[in-house]
Amino acid sequence: MPVVLNLKKGIDIPVYQWVRFLPISSSAGATQCNDERGTDRFIYFLLGSSSFFRYDVWTDGFQQLANPPSHTFGAGVAMVFDPSRNRIWLFAPLSSSPYCVFAYYDIEANTWTSRATPSGLTSQWGTDAALIHTCTSYNPDGNDDYIYLIGNNSTTWYRYSISANSWTTITPALPAAAGTGCALIWPFNYNADRLYYLRGGGSSSLYYFTLSSSTWSGDISYKWKFETFSTGTVTAYVPSQNRIYIVKDATHRMFYYQLNENALYPAGVWPYTSGTAIVGDGLSYVKTEDGAEFLYYRRHSAAEFMRMLIGWF
Repeated sequence: MPVVLNLKKGIDIPVYQWVRFLPISSSAGATQCNDERGTDRFIYFLLGSSSFFRYDVWTDGFQQLANPPSHTFGAGVAMVFDPSRNRIWLFAPLSSSPYCVFAYYDIEANTWTSRATPSGLTSQWGTDAALIHTCTSYNPDGNDDYIYLIGNNSTTWYRYSISANSWTTITPALPAAAGTGCALIWPFNYNADRLYYLRGGGSSSLYYFTLSSSTWSGDISYKWKFETFSTGTVTAYVPSQNRIYIVKDATHRMFYYQLNENALYPAGVWPYTSGTAIVGDGLSYVKTEDGAEFLYYRRHSAAEFMRMLIGWF
């Protein structure tokens, strides 16, 4: 039977561990991703335009990998893992036309391949960004051809077709502009027909998009809707628990949104104090072969890296 650490009766308390520090201190744009089922041994990091690494959860070590295509490293970097193709997809800003870069990393070959970019940008993508892939390796009901992109403090959002190597501007638009700390989550183990959208930008707004009908919900009235989320907010979906974990801004305070209860709960506070809040994903879910479940979190504007035990099977 699964055991979930959720402070039941004050007996289960968060267990934190320092792990190997990042090889380069995190700065605006520092982004990590991994297999969202948590079952792969590696977490991938982009820490600079020529600083792409992977962290091995088995050996607690970093390995540098091939450099991505030239881009302007900073706010607007986003990555997503694609297990069906064994790839990492990267979106990044660029200071000249077309004002962004899109490419994939072939994990087996250790090579990057540039792909088409969204059209219509007139300046460098300048704020937060988030990618999500509805991969059939996560749920066979997903569309394995699509990757979704939000951000840039805009209501415009995009869908990329892998097979056609082309972008589509999605209608209807986002219900509100995607600000700093925004996130797009596909809860594939809870409802594969939805994308959840955390707006960020200093708001508490949360929405979901129904894929089959191309419609947005209203701003969800979840229980205990008092926290706001902005620069530095990072998220991770934990499929075994039907939860979206959220670390708020640079406070080190963590919450989880319980999907099947429509409620937000406190989930502990990460050790130490945060550095200056930066834009970029910084939280990953990992499930070991022995069934232990962890969240891995990198500190803002610093090199510290740590993990928290959240459950075991």
